Amino acid sequence: MRVEGNPAGARTHLFTLRIWAVNEGTAAPKWRSRLQNIRSGEVFFCENLSDLLSHIEETLCEQDQDEVP
Repeated sequence: MRVEGNPAGARTHLFTLRIWAVNEGTAAPKWRSRLQNIRSGEVFFCENLSDLLSHIEETLCEQDQDEVP
């Protein structure tokens, strides 16, 4: 595994992610998640992986747009 430092001026994001299983009377549990953006404090709950990844991607794209002169 390679560990890299954070170069000065690099864009970074810090999130906490909690994932848990919910048994809704079905054979297989369903997964839920809670994602918190540490910098803004925003909390996002979702019920599937694609929504979680979409939200992260939107957050990254928003920052890119904010940095365009």
